[in-house]
Amino acid sequence: MIPELKPDLDSVPLQTLYERLKPITVPPSSPNAKFSNWAKTFVCKPLAVFEPTDEYQCQLILALARREGKVVRAVGVGHSPSDLACTNEFMLRTKHLNKVLSVDFEKRRVTAQGGITLNDLHVCLGEHGLAMSNVGSISDQTLAGIVTTATHGTGIHYGVMSTHVLSLTLLLSDGSRVYCSRLEESDLFMASICGLGSTGLILNIELEVEPAFRLKEEAYSGSFEDIVSNIGIIAHSAEHAKICWFPAADTMRVYLQNRTNEEKRSVGNWFWDGLVGDYVMQFMLFVGRYFGTVTSWATRLAAWLVSHDSVRIDDSYRVFNLDCKYLQYTMEWAIPYSQAEACLHDLRDFILEEMNDPNGARPHFPIEVRFSAPDDIWLSPSSGHQTCWIGTVQYKPYGFPVPYRRLFDGFEKILARHQGRPHWAKAHLLTPADIENLYPDFEKFRKVLNQVDPSGVFRSEYIQRHFFGLPVDHRLFKLYRS
Repeated sequence: MIPELKPDLDSVPLQTLYERLKPITVPPSSPNAKFSNWAKTFVCKPLAVFEPTDEYQCQLILALARREGKVVRAVGVGHSPSDLACTNEFMLRTKHLNKVLSVDFEKRRVTAQGGITLNDLHVCLGEHGLAMSNVGSISDQTLAGIVTTATHGTGIHYGVMSTHVLSLTLLLSDGSRVYCSRLEESDLFMASICGLGSTGLILNIELEVEPAFRLKEEAYSGSFEDIVSNIGIIAHSAEHAKICWFPAADTMRVYLQNRTNEEKRSVGNWFWDGLVGDYVMQFMLFVGRYFGTVTSWATRLAAWLVSHDSVRIDDSYRVFNLDCKYLQYTMEWAIPYSQAEACLHDLRDFILEEMNDPNGARPHFPIEVRFSAPDDIWLSPSSGHQTCWIGTVQYKPYGFPVPYRRLFDGFEKILARHQGRPHWAKAHLLTPADIENLYPDFEKFRKVLNQVDPSGVFRSEYIQRHFFGLPVDHRLFKLYRS
């Protein structure tokens, strides 16, 4: 590894480091000195929070961390529904490292800083007649966040979004700057494009994109049995196919999305989608905290509201994205595509058992089913096989907590039985031994970590727990430690 020269900061007096960092240090009295993820399920109060505006300031932060033996955790918008972004030591917010550095229409690529949000990237790409090839359910996250967690959209022939990364520029724990790709420093590259930020601070990302396009989305509903028995046909019947399952109604909604040159066409009704679909629904979910039957009614109402066939056409990312509606607990696992039908039937049996129990769990909606192509990324949940992603939520109406653990525990046991791997941005309880069993390249990954970060500057509490087996309580940062 041949890093670029780094400034000699190890000889700078400690007091000088403090003075240089003061302008980018969030005052302890500021609300921004605390961190909460988007769902407000995990919170932390770091020892110090920094908001650098350039690479040199990032090097200063790492120099101070080395000097004081502290961990540095890079954080974007904190959309991960786990404690992945939490730390009690140094937090580096990337909100100002959010520039597009270059756009090349002919070569179909863009280079941007890791802290840019997908929402902002979509706008810039659109101005140049370009677009990301695949996008997940939301675009609030940072580009570095979706890369380091192998975040995915849907499409049986489309890989997770990390597969579109061409190169990275990293700032390593010693302050050196390294460029890596599949051809240069390939091990570091493969470890970083799904490394949860543990290899170094991602400064720049070079991403493969395509000419801007519209998507035509055709949607229809059907019974659980009809949809699941044809899941293989559905997954291959469109460039991007996904299924939303409303368990209490025992129905599913199929969305088939394909590129088109047709004019834009909107769908929706302010009364049914806005007033009823948002406000009435949230109130019903709130009442469902106390009377579980109401939650089942809400599910049936939601299924009915979208039961008609529909067609919409819009810019690609607007069709890929959906409204997350309310704060929520979330879990999602990836299973081999070949296991999809059997796994969904097992999940249905579990849900029916719970719903027939007066004290059982009452699942919210929708349970989302998506697909992705195989890849070769060391820790990608899609590594080695075509993948079916199954995710569920339990909403927090008006921000109030709801029971979720019993439902999630049941889901996780079934998904694990079907060779499941959890989405890295979601909470899970995997130990290093579990990860090694699921990922053949895990030891290669840890070898890279030990090479590029031997002193553990980027080993946050999450990394210590899941990658190195240290006894860090998974409830350490939970807002409600139930």
